[in-house]
Amino acid sequence: MVLQVKNLSKIYLGKINYTALERIEFNLKKGEFVGVMGPSGSGKTTLLNCVSTIDEPSTGEVLVNGKNPHKLGEEELSKFRRSELGFVFQDFNLVNTLTVKENIILPLVLDNIGLEIIEERLNKISKLLGIKEILNKRTFEISGGQAQRIAIARALIHNPSLLLADEPTGNLDTKAAKDVMKIFTAINEELNTSILMVTHDPYIASFCNRVIFIKDGNLYNEIHKGDNKSIFYKKIIDMLSFLGGNIDDI
Repeated sequence: MVLQVKNLSKIYLGKINYTALERIEFNLKKGEFVGVMGPSGSGKTTLLNCVSTIDEPSTGEVLVNGKNPHKLGEEELSKFRRSELGFVFQDFNLVNTLTVKENIILPLVLDNIGLEIIEERLNKISKLLGIKEILNKRTFEISGGQAQRIAIARALIHNPSLLLADEPTGNLDTKAAKDVMKIFTAINEELNTSILMVTHDPYIASFCNRVIFIKDGNLYNEIHKGDNKSIFYKKIIDMLSFLGGNIDDI
């Protein structure tokens, strides 16, 4: 298993303690593409933050390739994040003073990887994502859809075991969002990269192999794609409707 989440709870302490997650358990196999959905405030992002080590679980364990990153020291944790995890967020978080190429290879430069390996990986990932022709452009010269491709390329350049995505299409129009999801599918199928993605959009979730639903901090249900994407999409919508709330806010 690439990811094992065991009995995970997260409680925020204050005047009134707030339980964001309660005894969450699931596994993610090598090469799986899993979506996380649920109503607003259900704990989706908290779960992703605990997996990504941004947040510390109150109880339970997160294991990535059998190792618990929350038990590592600061230096070891930084190294672990760079080697095992890739991050793609709604905001592209690109460095405006760098070119597209410099943004993508930044993680490898920081790790003092040799130029030959950098060029080899850059060539492979830019070809897969269809961005070779914009490598020398500045970030202000590219579209939102291209910017998200750059962010994905940067997240993948070091061959992470697990790619974590939080609303990766949230700032994109319909066409750009569809293009980005086709890229996620290609990454998943061609590179066999394991992906855990939080989304509120049932269409975006329909690109996954499996969708986990969270409600009030609890693991509520999960559904698998099977062979028919249209049926899977309808099941996702039905489940979101069943969970309640305005579907646009879910």
